[in-house]
Amino acid sequence: MRDVKSAVVTGASGMIGSATVRLLVERGCTVLAIDKATSPERQDGVTPFVADVTDPKQVAAVAVQAEQLFGTADALVHIAGGAGQRRAPDLEATDLSIWEDVMTLNVTSAFLLCRALVPPMRQQGFGRVVTLSSILARGEKGPATTVAARLPYAAAKAALTGFTAQLAKDCAADGITANAVAPGLILGEQGTRIRDRFDALPEQERIRMLGAIPAGRPGTAEEVAGMLVFLLSGAAGYINGATIAIDGAAS
Repeated sequence: MRDVKSAVVTGASGMIGSATVRLLVERGCTVLAIDKATSPERQDGVTPFVADVTDPKQVAAVAVQAEQLFGTADALVHIAGGAGQRRAPDLEATDLSIWEDVMTLNVTSAFLLCRALVPPMRQQGFGRVVTLSSILARGEKGPATTVAARLPYAAAKAALTGFTAQLAKDCAADGITANAVAPGLILGEQGTRIRDRFDALPEQERIRMLGAIPAGRPGTAEEVAGMLVFLLSGAAGYINGATIAIDGAAS
């Protein structure tokens, strides 16, 4: 069984990304930590790199940086994504630019990164790809809550699971696995975007959301990171094309 020794992690400054980077470093992995807004914290084993992973030229720069650091990266953990900044609670409020922005942020970015980083993995006969989907890929009942643009977000996360499943089938013979992780409600510390949106909801809505989770609580970034990192391990070598929910049995 082979564990990864090097990984490219996108969305590395967010709560799940930061937890993932920390856990990878603890396990002896060297990380190229990518984020668009701010440079991830520099630490032993981590090279921060600012890039917009929806921009083909900047993704090409990521690939060059990875080659300089690793030769070939063993793994891609694609966490960057989201529902955008503009609220669109329903179909009528979702204009084409919102739709395209959210699809690009989640799906096109995955395509660009895999097109840049997977071919060298094929050549070395080993690789791991993990993408971040969401349980909202199957839709959300009731009023819009913490997700800015719910309809395109659900569509994008569903597309990402299909993309990942097909990539797994296309690359399995080359020693590459591709899996998706689908978190449910993950709340960070005070001041994080999702936590602020959750706290701004009416009390009854917060109670309703938590009541829909059989585990009785939201998840943590560390719990999601644990699964992401497990899927990079040798023990997960026969898990391929899966989408794994991390949601306290909510889905």
